Amino acid sequence: MGWRTVVISDPARLRLENDQLVVMQDQAVALPVEDIAVLVLESQEVLLSAALLNRLAEKDVMLLVCDGRHLPCMAGVPFAGHSRMAGVQRMQLETSVPFRKRCWQAIVQRKIANQAACLEILGRPGADVVARMATRVGSGDPTNVESSAAREHFRRAFGEAFVRGAEDSVNSALNYGYAVVRAAVARALAFHGFLPAHGIHHHSELNQFNLADDFLEPLRPVVDLCVAQMPLGQELEKADRERLVGLLHCDVLIDGNRQQVLRAVEIMVGSFLAACREKSPKLLKLPELLPLKKHAYE
Repeated sequence: MGWRTVVISDPARLRLENDQLVVMQDQAVALPVEDIAVLVLESQEVLLSAALLNRLAEKDVMLLVCDGRHLPCMAGVPFAGHSRMAGVQRMQLETSVPFRKRCWQAIVQRKIANQAACLEILGRPGADVVARMATRVGSGDPTNVESSAAREHFRRAFGEAFVRGAEDSVNSALNYGYAVVRAAVARALAFHGFLPAHGIHHHSELNQFNLADDFLEPLRPVVDLCVAQMPLGQELEKADRERLVGLLHCDVLIDGNRQQVLRAVEIMVGSFLAACREKSPKLLKLPELLPLKKHAYE
């Protein structure tokens, strides 16, 4: 499994040579493809070969392409990554409404618990208020506690004047971080053979990643915590973006163990496969927020 994140911020030519990614800029730099977990193309002047794209897909490297504002606009998702894709997708489509509602209940409860943990780590008041809201989440969250908790969380994390969706550096940072983690979730879903467009709660006909948006929810507070701790200026700088991409290698707690976000996403999606197979939402494993720290390999 790859462990390195590579961000290309300046014009470059990328090619494959001896199973290495060769980056041609002022000088050539070569990196083993098998070491790469994430490749981010920020510059609009990057050229790369089809042979490299093919090898990145074979090694399950997450490819993110950014637009002119440096926001991720495309995620490269490997095609046919699971040997029994048809069976997995049939199982996914045959899940019952009660099953999906129970899964969504668990996801929302974990998201709210992580939002409360975010506030506690930040030292903000009201973590207990948000935490108690998780107990009000019913099957399918019919009263939309998720939305109420999100408003309370954002108000306490970023201040009374904060408006989600406004054009400012905080929202830009949140959008960037969410897009990076969303791409990681979509990659894992495709690798396990799921249909990312068929969600358990999100169901927009215009969204090809509804299921990814479902499983992004408990990981949003990871991004929130990072952004709340960042000394942002008027614009999102290169160092800010690199820090947000680096969240994929920070620890969360899942199934009783510390895992980097990339690995936790794999475990979460794998548990959803087991839950679908056994028709038991109780098998779902979801990540718990920890203070931000890069994963240490033994």
